[in-house]
Amino acid sequence: MGRTIIIAQARMSSTRLPGKVMADLGGKAVVDRVVARARASRLADDVLVATTTDATDDVLVEHLEVSGVGYVRGSLDDVLARYIQAAEKSRAQTIVRVTCDCPLIDPEVIDAAIAAFGESPEVDYCSNVLRRTYPIGMDVEVFSRQVLERAHADATLLGEREHVTPYIYQHPELFRLRNVEAPDWAKWPELRLTVDEDADIEVLREIVRLVPAESGLRHILEVIRAHPNVAAGNAAVAHRHVEKPRQW
Repeated sequence: MGRTIIIAQARMSSTRLPGKVMADLGGKAVVDRVVARARASRLADDVLVATTTDATDDVLVEHLEVSGVGYVRGSLDDVLARYIQAAEKSRAQTIVRVTCDCPLIDPEVIDAAIAAFGESPEVDYCSNVLRRTYPIGMDVEVFSRQVLERAHADATLLGEREHVTPYIYQHPELFRLRNVEAPDWAKWPELRLTVDEDADIEVLREIVRLVPAESGLRHILEVIRAHPNVAAGNAAVAHRHVEKPRQW
């Protein structure tokens, strides 16, 4: 697998909740929680934030510099190109894609995807979202530098550039795909542990009030099951997703 880098995309100009990556979540910015949890991965070598050259992201970059977090700045809309920049800067051979609106992402979930990719040398792309079984907010995708470069060279549609990986998983005739299933205790695919709207951030604030900062997904789910009203707070928020191959 070689050098394995977690690349977390982030921007301040989110259409549904602008500035969400810098929103306060239990005394820490959302982006800080994502980076801290990603850094706890045992199988990744480093974490890099891929943000934009847009002036709205100056405040995010200043924050990352003060926090000592590596970053690249690139196109606002061509996130695929941003990932190429990040891969080049970090000398990544294996890329792990996460997003900075998932502040409760579990390092063990990240490592499960990395391990599944590593034990399957014939696989080009491995994730836990081809068929979602984990809660929303535990999303991890793993692929090689070569696969990323091919997608960058060949992807032409706006959605393929904006969402980074659709060109890969929507072409199973070109790429070999693998999905990672959640263990039975973690199967709750409709649960929202991500930040897209105001209701989401309020739910996550209640969760981080109830659980220690380092809590893994198992403990988080135990607490939510003990407090069912918490999950109801954002259950009506629509989840936007990109179509996956039919076999999943």
